[in-house]
Amino acid sequence: MQELDLHCQVDEDVFSWTVFLTRALVGLTLLYVAVGGLLYYREFFFNTSVLGWPMPVATGVALLVTQIMLALLLLLGWFTRLVSAISVLCMGAVGIIFFAGEINRIYVALILLLITALLPSVLLGPGKISLDYKHAVRRIKKTFRG
Repeated sequence: MQELDLHCQVDEDVFSWTVFLTRALVGLTLLYVAVGGLLYYREFFFNTSVLGWPMPVATGVALLVTQIMLALLLLLGWFTRLVSAISVLCMGAVGIIFFAGEINRIYVALILLLITALLPSVLLGPGKISLDYKHAVRRIKKTFRG
């Protein structure tokens, strides 16, 4: 029997656009949830205190501000792999507070979709449309100046 030597041909530009669009959509989703928490801050902080989290107002503000910063970094593509991994954890904590500890199916589906959308960024990197790529190119050119 013959052995097949098949290779997957991936267009790097299309891959970069795909990763950029998934990063952008996830970043906008994280911003939407964080702004929703800020707009309904009384309920958010009340849920934080009901769950028994230490310093409920400070914890709530810290989580929401962290999530906004992570969303902005994700949109820009800066520290993409680390930000993608941390944003899943932050979104998990914000969701637990937002739903007052009652994990429902919609929330679980949202977290699974966010994890699925962030997996390419975590495993394969940010692509060409990111500050990470621009920084890497600048660093390589600086190294090989001669």
